[in-house]
Amino acid sequence: MAEEVDREEKTEEATPRRRDEAREQGQVAISTELGSVAMLAAAILVVVVAGAWMAQGAGALVAGSLVDVGQRGAGELTITGSSGLLLDAAQALGWQALALIVPLFAIGLLVSYAQIGFQITPKAIEWNPSRLNPVAGMQRIFSLQSVVRTASALLKITLISAVVAIVAWQQIPSIVALHDSELGPVLAAIGMVLLRCCLAALIVAAAIAVGDFAWQRFRHERDLRMSKKEVRDELKNTEGDPHIKARIRAMQRERARGRMMQDVPKATVVVTTPTHYAVALAYDQEDAKGRRSAPYVVAKGVDAVAQKIKEVAREHDILLYEDVPLARALHAQVDIGEEIPEQFYQAVAAVLAYVYRVKEEGALAR
Repeated sequence: MAEEVDREEKTEEATPRRRDEAREQGQVAISTELGSVAMLAAAILVVVVAGAWMAQGAGALVAGSLVDVGQRGAGELTITGSSGLLLDAAQALGWQALALIVPLFAIGLLVSYAQIGFQITPKAIEWNPSRLNPVAGMQRIFSLQSVVRTASALLKITLISAVVAIVAWQQIPSIVALHDSELGPVLAAIGMVLLRCCLAALIVAAAIAVGDFAWQRFRHERDLRMSKKEVRDELKNTEGDPHIKARIRAMQRERARGRMMQDVPKATVVVTTPTHYAVALAYDQEDAKGRRSAPYVVAKGVDAVAQKIKEVAREHDILLYEDVPLARALHAQVDIGEEIPEQFYQAVAAVLAYVYRVKEEGALAR
């Protein structure tokens, strides 16, 4: 019951960090049924392609063994003689055995790699004393999951056996019809019956493997799900407390605003709207980048920041020029420290001409 409640709380998709941690501990979505089916298919293919060659090797071994038994008679079998017999058997069937084992091993590795990729998981095999707890072991053996796993295995065996039996039963008339035939045709017919039975078993096992693969994926994703609290805790651990980060960003903005206000006295003019926008422009001045080729923005802001820019500009006798469309466009398209784009040259040139004319008239009046 507690497990069901816990699952109901885990409504969020697993984060990349959660997936990496599960992978490091060996918790992956892998279907052993898929690997078994692939290896069975590889075995059938190898037997179909190289079955005759393998049968020849086995026949040669049996014939050689019978001849050797006749030659030895009732003599005592020594350790040296036993080693020789084993060596002869290995030489007779060694390549045939490798032709079967190597493809199966390679297919098994390939299917596993296709499902989960390559990953070294030392945490999955490290020493854990709790695994030796007999009580926990008995609980795992008699748990509901163990019962379900055993029942599903019995069901798969029963299903495959039933299909193989049906296919074999359908082939009985063709086998009976060969009762007067030579040994070769009989063996060929039996081999065909076995092949059909194996193919039928393969088809059923493949269907089961596809279902098992989908179930393993679903269960893996379900087990990796996280609660909202777990997601928040992980975010705090990896990126810090959101409240602290917000406070840091606010302090950074405040410092940036302070540096920006220090540059307002360098402005030539402040383009404004009546209430909301203010953009301070400088022209024909040198800064760390050298002499500018076009007017550039030294400060900009909206609402309270705009009013502060205007206040600083008045304190340093910088002209305020009201132009609503120009102020809005400059604020939206030009960042602080950037030169104005060419599309604003004509409008800003008119503003600067007005500023210079006002300054000249003021100078003449004095």
